[in-house]
Amino acid sequence: MADLRRRAVMAGFVALLGLVALHPPAFCQAEAEKAAENAAQSIDRGDLEGARNKLASALQRYPRSAALHKVAAVLEFQSGHYDAMRSELLRALECDPDDSESYLNLALLDASQRHYSQAIPRLKEYIRLKPGDAQGYLLLGRSYLNCNFTLQAIPEVRRALELDPRLPLAHHDLGLALTALGKNGEALEEFRKEIEVNPSFPGAYLRAGTIDLESDRLPEAESFLRQAATLGPDEALSHFQLAQCYLKEQKPDAAESEYRRAIALDPKLIRAHYGLAQALQALGRKDEAQREFQLHSELLDQSRKSKGGIAASRE
Repeated sequence: MADLRRRAVMAGFVALLGLVALHPPAFCQAEAEKAAENAAQSIDRGDLEGARNKLASALQRYPRSAALHKVAAVLEFQSGHYDAMRSELLRALECDPDDSESYLNLALLDASQRHYSQAIPRLKEYIRLKPGDAQGYLLLGRSYLNCNFTLQAIPEVRRALELDPRLPLAHHDLGLALTALGKNGEALEEFRKEIEVNPSFPGAYLRAGTIDLESDRLPEAESFLRQAATLGPDEALSHFQLAQCYLKEQKPDAAESEYRRAIALDPKLIRAHYGLAQALQALGRKDEAQREFQLHSELLDQSRKSKGGIAASRE
């Protein structure tokens, strides 16, 4: 009987330890959060080694502190150790499964590494915990878009716009989804709305100009594409599309300049060589045009061979 009583006491003691591990006393949590704040201040000062030492000491005392693991994730990010950052965020979620910030940061890390399919479930959890955050829905919609799940993306982006009609990039992303579905008229309206709320973003001008160019609305296309090239001077595609517009408008001098700019920015933009050849031909510079046509043909052949017979999307 005494042995049974001892076993019962021990079982109760083990259960109590489990409860303490799951729900640490308030004073322990406060001390851990204070240690996390001190380490974060060291990171802000650029003292990464000092922060690492503080975190190592604090985590020995409070290994179940989500706050400490989150600061450790920031430290690993600042140090360029992204796998270690991921591990710390996962540990933070083990400590606190309802920590929305860790889900969001994991999703952002996944997206930065183009692991969009991994980001989707993290963002769903984030939205479950933060249903009023428009940015969460936008990020989820963008992840769907990057996985080519266009139909799934659209309701998420629309929900983001319901929550915040002026959310930067939301109209742009909705426009991209509508373009993928061939709904260019609706897409153009979304790109125009993006320009209204986010006038410094060159991508919206580029997409709007491209739709107008494909529909032969050349004055409108030129206006949008000139603005895209001005706001994003290092974006080869903006210069290429502007050159295409100039060529259609029978402005070969302007087209030549933009084609050359596009090629300088992105030598792999093979179709720019073909456009340049057309511009040179229109200018009566037949020998130069022939060289560009030949160069285009050679680059295209090289690209197809390197891809097993499939041409690059930018050709």
